[in-house]
Amino acid sequence: MKKIIVLFTAAILFSCSKKEKEYVRIAGKIENADADSVFITKEGIRKAIPIVNGEFNDTLKLIENSYFEFYSGRERSQIFLNPGDSLFISTDMLEFDEKLKFGGTSEKENNYLAKKQLKAEEIYLDPKGFFGVEAEAFQSKIDQLKSDQKTALNEGELGNEFKTIENKNIDFNAYMLLAQYPLAYKHFMQKEAVLPAGFEAQFKDLDLENEADFLSVPAYRQFVFFQISQKIEEAKSAEETEKIISSIQSPKIKDAVMKDFLIYFVGAGGADAERFNDFIQKNATNEKVKKESAEAFAKVQNLLPGKPSPKFNYPDINGKNVSLDDLKGNLVYVDVWATWCGPCIREIPSLKQLEADYHGKNIAFVSMSIDPQKDKGKWEAMVKEKDLKGIQIFSDKDWKSQFVQDYGIKGIPRFILIDENGNIITADAPRPSDPQIRTLFEENLKS
Repeated sequence: MKKIIVLFTAAILFSCSKKEKEYVRIAGKIENADADSVFITKEGIRKAIPIVNGEFNDTLKLIENSYFEFYSGRERSQIFLNPGDSLFISTDMLEFDEKLKFGGTSEKENNYLAKKQLKAEEIYLDPKGFFGVEAEAFQSKIDQLKSDQKTALNEGELGNEFKTIENKNIDFNAYMLLAQYPLAYKHFMQKEAVLPAGFEAQFKDLDLENEADFLSVPAYRQFVFFQISQKIEEAKSAEETEKIISSIQSPKIKDAVMKDFLIYFVGAGGADAERFNDFIQKNATNEKVKKESAEAFAKVQNLLPGKPSPKFNYPDINGKNVSLDDLKGNLVYVDVWATWCGPCIREIPSLKQLEADYHGKNIAFVSMSIDPQKDKGKWEAMVKEKDLKGIQIFSDKDWKSQFVQDYGIKGIPRFILIDENGNIITADAPRPSDPQIRTLFEENLKS
């Protein structure tokens, strides 16, 4: 009888195995949870799993192994899943990275990733100390980081397929840091980095068209996006931007770039929103990308040039409310920013110079902080510390403030230019560091 039961059980397992291998079971326990769900995400996938009494449990359909992002609230970590896995995750939201532990079929790979992230966090706690060194010293840091990560990878009893992918992840993370170094050094040290011979050659001519790595190696994907973003940042016109994207040979990489860059421009409602949407409709091969762009364009019809601007009415640094209506008769250049935003802070010197150069002209410079209310003191301190000029105002509900919502702002800094009658000139204006903003000012200032 026992033999029959064993055979019967085996038959059940065998008959279910093919279907079960298409799924991953994810369960776990979170102490001091500060959100009602955990999320498992990657490009095109977003799985929400409710937290009930500090625990969560669900399945995710998966046909091939892949990196995902696991997050809850503001904490996140990279994880690796194989079809058929059962993964148990435990942590404490008060010490997320320090307490993050994994159990189950891929526990070794994921505990390796958790330790790797904890080490990386130590580095980025002091970004100025990390990036603010001379190029030779920075190169040594990256070489040591890469060596340490590869030693940890090869010492662990990890799956061969994971090791192959993770080796590439380590390599391209290093290339990414090297590529970021000149910009980061300039930001922190306020001077150009002196690069030794061969420094940029390490990453300058790497292949950006490897579709397989783009889809499976997160650091390679980030590196490709970073390199393309630098080209787009330097583009002088919409036509140049389109040429950069048209030069990409891989349809999947081209679609991803259009989704991550052009749809942002479409959703911002700038002067080229319609043009970029048309470009996506003609060139994208992924119907979801076309649909997302069309929907974004439909939402910004009220943000096109000439439309009345959404209004604001928020307290300034002295507690006096300032509204858009108060500024009629002037061009209004709005800077939506926050004290925690590095790119926002990098624009401050250029913004102060722009304000000085146009002092006495009919231009109102308005900087709108979207810091949370609890950080209002940080905003007040930074305004004084950096001697910020213009009109400094503080929004009421950070990202959910009505002005931010009406303009569909998803990323900062965001600059907006409004005419003297309160109508939109561009909902996505050039940054102060971009010479094109001066051209735009001159074209719209009344003589």
